[in-house]
Amino acid sequence: MNKFNLILIIVSTLMIAHVASASNYLVTESAPVYPGDTTYVYVPIKNVGFGNVMEDVVVKLEPKETASANAVTILNDVDSLGTITDWGDQRTAKFRIYVNPGTVEGDYYFNVYVTYKGQETSSGAPAMSVTTKLDDQILTIRGKPMIMLANSTIGIVAPMSITRETLLFRNAGTGTVQNSVAEINIASADSAFSILGGGKQFFLGNLRAGDEASITFDLAVDIAARPGVYNIPVKITGQNNYSTDNVIGLVVAGITDFDISYVETLGSFSLNVANVGISTASAVAVTLPPQKNFSVTGSSTSVLGNLNPGDYTSAIFQLTKTTGGENDLALEIQYTDTSGQRHTITKSLPVTLSATGTQTKSSSTNYSTWLLAAVIILVLYFQRGKITKYIRKPKEK
Repeated sequence: MNKFNLILIIVSTLMIAHVASASNYLVTESAPVYPGDTTYVYVPIKNVGFGNVMEDVVVKLEPKETASANAVTILNDVDSLGTITDWGDQRTAKFRIYVNPGTVEGDYYFNVYVTYKGQETSSGAPAMSVTTKLDDQILTIRGKPMIMLANSTIGIVAPMSITRETLLFRNAGTGTVQNSVAEINIASADSAFSILGGGKQFFLGNLRAGDEASITFDLAVDIAARPGVYNIPVKITGQNNYSTDNVIGLVVAGITDFDISYVETLGSFSLNVANVGISTASAVAVTLPPQKNFSVTGSSTSVLGNLNPGDYTSAIFQLTKTTGGENDLALEIQYTDTSGQRHTITKSLPVTLSATGTQTKSSSTNYSTWLLAAVIILVLYFQRGKITKYIRKPKEK
């Protein structure tokens, strides 16, 4: 190769090495681009070199990294632009892409390869094919946020109760919500609930895709809250007019309380149980557990059935006072509330048994003796004539 041709090749290379250029951000047919969109991407190619002609221009779009390849499917990745003749002329390559539905909001990087032939030299040597790489062409994808209530400690609450509750929110979408706020609309529950110590709005902050945020508050339930299921709306708002609605589901259980008293009759111990709450108690049962102060003869559990508010009934036990024991009788009341939950209430009742009550067995023996004596007296009374004759017979002889 002579020096002239070598110089010519070097000059030609310098002339065509700067003939292609593109913007750093990819232009899209629609903006912004969201997951699930099918759109066109445009790459402007401009002749900015010193040569006059770019022939057989072919432009190829490729993902630079795995994240970009997973985010975008390129439906046609090659576009032919033909010839760009003059310096400063521009053509635009067009590519059709599909943004996969699960793509997270962010910038994704692509490489653009521009292949073309330069101007033929006067010596008749064929034009060289040159490929220029445009690095880090950026496609910006805007996600679709979806903040949802992921978890809640609220379940079953009781009237006139205060519980510490926590709500966990998660951005299950693909976009970011700036300055998100959760608002609990307790006014929709007929004022049966209150949030103590603060307002009903809670700041969640900026939530990107997959981020979580939690809020904690004290929930007070009014004493007049009716048993049943309640749905309390929760609204999430943020910048760019983001808004979504969630619901907290909770159950107000119809728990209740009982008053107890006792009556001792003919050696039996009658325990009176009254429902003094505002809710029905189902399957009520009373149990006298093993204890040091008293002992029970026979069954230690009595099933009372259902007790509406204000109802009362009695449970009968054969109770004996333990020698040297105290007078406090321990007992348990089991019942099922209106939500189906089983409860056990432990109570203590001061009990003083009478002498007959404390000696049930001997008390029963005394009754039998008196009954036998009464029968003997009646027999003697009705047979008194015969007995008199029998006694007088020896005197007549």
